Amino acid sequence: MSVTRSIDAVFVESFAGGSHEAFAEGWLARSRHRWRRLGLPAERWKWRLRAGALALAPRLGALDPPPRAVVATSLVDLAHLRALSGLDRRRRPPAFLLYMHENQLTYPRPPGEPLDRSFAGAHLASWLAADALAWNSRSHRDAALAATRDYLEQIPPPRPRGLLRRLRASRILPPGVDLGVFPAPASRPVGSPPVIAWNHRWDGDKRPGAFARVLLRLADKGLDFRLVLLGPVVQVEIAALALIRERLGDRILRDGPARSRREYAAWLGRADIAVSTAGQENFGYAAVEAMAAGAVPLFPRRLSYPELLTPSLRDALLYGTDRELAARLGRWLARPALFAGLRRRVMLCARRHDWARRAAALDRWVGQEAS
Repeated sequence: MSVTRSIDAVFVESFAGGSHEAFAEGWLARSRHRWRRLGLPAERWKWRLRAGALALAPRLGALDPPPRAVVATSLVDLAHLRALSGLDRRRRPPAFLLYMHENQLTYPRPPGEPLDRSFAGAHLASWLAADALAWNSRSHRDAALAATRDYLEQIPPPRPRGLLRRLRASRILPPGVDLGVFPAPASRPVGSPPVIAWNHRWDGDKRPGAFARVLLRLADKGLDFRLVLLGPVVQVEIAALALIRERLGDRILRDGPARSRREYAAWLGRADIAVSTAGQENFGYAAVEAMAAGAVPLFPRRLSYPELLTPSLRDALLYGTDRELAARLGRWLARPALFAGLRRRVMLCARRHDWARRAAALDRWVGQEAS
């Protein structure tokens, strides 16, 4: 395998927080390239997408020496960043690359809220302005492709040309996950009773109501389990979480985010099963972390979840409907031997997503496009 030659590059992020910041820190800390970073704090994301590039472009254009490559992410309006930086007027302009964490054409909106066409237009312009485009999962790229095809039909002629072809030709480059605090893959006994983990945001796109309904159905059937609830609350009040606390409070071992990543890994390590009911997921950081901690997952057979698992694990760990989730989880709680033997295989599967393996592929992408 050829070694990626180190180049000078700039990483631009208009929303430096959460999974966006974890991606930047994880990759750049392990990269062969020489990076400078430009960013804005993670607040008011709508304004970051609309106006962040207007503030960042002059800073990018003033860098001396100029970079060989510029990598921006999906909350950066790359078309404005590129045009206003002035770098294309240099004798040797850099390659402009765009990495898509999410896109606003397919991101779930509150009921009755229409698509913001300014967001859609920003993404379409960014895709056309990029010299190279990459996505965090194939399912994300394919969903964006289908949504873009539909959106283009709404635009009166003349329509942008070559956009769908560009999307089809774009790269799939999953991010890495920092797994340094998680234990080496190993088997261990299932708790008595088994412990179920939820480490996703308490937000509508993760469908916490479905999770609550499944738990209450199983509790009403007399099945015993404990809960580790590690997800952050992003709304003032989440009815599903309130219901779980009211009806199943005596089963909750942990309620709320951990104070450190090490504590987070320790609590996940007490879980036997990890559940997702998400209606929106473009990669799945929380899912990989739960697997790395040894929690055997029950994930939806949709979105990016099949891509997180090896083919030999998909039939055992993916479900189709909420009813199927309840039935599978009920069998596992009644007979832990059905899933106990999968723990080490799941932990090994999670290691495929460690940054130690993922950073090199992203480095090669940048190096190839900047050559």
